[in-house]
Amino acid sequence: MIPGVGYDAPRSGLERIRHELVAALSAITSVRNINSFGSIAAGCADQWSDLDLLVSCEAPEHTAWLAAAAIRSRKRVAFYRMFTGVSQPSGRYWFYNESPFHRLDVSFLSPAEHAAICRSGFRSGHWIQTRSEYVAHLPADLSADTRLNLPARCVEVAPRETEIGRLLYRHLETAKDELRGRPARRNIAETRAALLDTASKMPIIAVEGDLLSFVTRVDEFIQANLKLTH
Repeated sequence: MIPGVGYDAPRSGLERIRHELVAALSAITSVRNINSFGSIAAGCADQWSDLDLLVSCEAPEHTAWLAAAAIRSRKRVAFYRMFTGVSQPSGRYWFYNESPFHRLDVSFLSPAEHAAICRSGFRSGHWIQTRSEYVAHLPADLSADTRLNLPARCVEVAPRETEIGRLLYRHLETAKDELRGRPARRNIAETRAALLDTASKMPIIAVEGDLLSFVTRVDEFIQANLKLTH
């Protein structure tokens, strides 16, 4: 095993992560609904799939930060990247000792926003298939949630961290195409070179730790998997 990046049997790692995170999030009474979408919801997830969650939050300006803290408490975060144009703490979370393909993409929404997406099947202009993972049955109690949980803090993200996050996502998506035997939209040698070059120019000690070391471990993981499939 590469330290900080995990190998797991097909699907079992992603299913375990889904179970762990849904359990952690549903312990917060102000989390009202959790839906997955993408390959998990469609029942076609493989060892290269990520976990996409829509989380309905009563008073999301408060509950989302409690939910983010629950994620970080349950799984040690190796790297966090915001979605473009979306405020924290929604975003992409990569975890220590897990496959980098099994990242969490999570959006924290108001109940009305969540219901509208699930009802219409459209998110950000794209059709999605959703699957219910949790529905709250007890009343929300934000004051009790706040007494029992400390909210996460806003992550200070440097511009170059944002760029590395973009390149990391692009390289992983290109690697997925290669590993699945699909025509790649980009050249994997080029996406790899761009990621490693940017990460190596100056070591970054991000909130979660040494970002250069994490990127290096992810690259080693991808290269090992490519060798196994070729």
